[in-house]
Amino acid sequence: MNASRLLLLSIGLLPAILLGQKKEDILSIQRDVANMDDRVKQLQKALDEKTAALTALLQQSIDASNKASAAVAAMQHSLDQKLAEQQTKLVAPLATLGAKVDEMSGDFSAVGANVKELVRHMNDMDAKVKDISDAVRSINNPTPAPPAAIVPAGGTAQQAQEGPPAGWSPELAYTTAYRDFQGKKDDQAIEELAQYVKYAPQSENAPNAQFYIGQIYFRGEDYENAAKAFDAVLEKYPPNAKTPDAQYMKACSLMKAKHKTQAGTEFKAFLAKYPDSPRAKDAHVYLQELGMETPRKRRE
Repeated sequence: MNASRLLLLSIGLLPAILLGQKKEDILSIQRDVANMDDRVKQLQKALDEKTAALTALLQQSIDASNKASAAVAAMQHSLDQKLAEQQTKLVAPLATLGAKVDEMSGDFSAVGANVKELVRHMNDMDAKVKDISDAVRSINNPTPAPPAAIVPAGGTAQQAQEGPPAGWSPELAYTTAYRDFQGKKDDQAIEELAQYVKYAPQSENAPNAQFYIGQIYFRGEDYENAAKAFDAVLEKYPPNAKTPDAQYMKACSLMKAKHKTQAGTEFKAFLAKYPDSPRAKDAHVYLQELGMETPRKRRE
């Protein structure tokens, strides 16, 4: 009987016990949920703080990148401006420098031509000094009367038999003829030179006089007679100071007179005899212009 009562009492109290236990569980769950909510809030706050920090860092990086790009653009612009300014500043000086170089090149060419002309004048002066020296020597030591004269081109036997005019002096005649030749009084000079060759054919200056006759014909563009006059230097007189020049000028005269084959032969003969002459280079050039092969320079 007592056992039954205890059972019934237990059954009656079970709901209350279960209800109390349930409340405790609910409160525990609520506490856990509240704790979880606090943890979530804390995590959210930490996440927000970290996101804000990352955003700030990202914004700083973007700002730094923009500043760097602006600085690079400014530097590029400044560099472009400076290059443009330098180019502008250098173009005019370079153009001026190029003009100066061209002008200096022309000046050097002119100097070279002037030096050549000076050398020629010095050679002429040497010849004049020699002529004067010969004249003084001849005055101090008169030469014997010249032998029978050679008949000049176009002359007659009667002219050949004639002696020099009274008072004629070979030295004075040559000096006068050479002076007129230098002064380009060609008509007067050629007559005086021909007279000298006629009356003093054995004198030291006879080859020179004959050569100058050829020069007068050449500069007067009478190339046929020029070739004959230069040939006379080679044929009538033994080798002398004018022999190389006479050979060369004979070739030039023949070339100017359109006798190409004969001119080529003379140029080759000139190069064979005088390969080291200052005029050898020009002779090679003229042979090439004539379409002929140039002989090689002899080896020492």
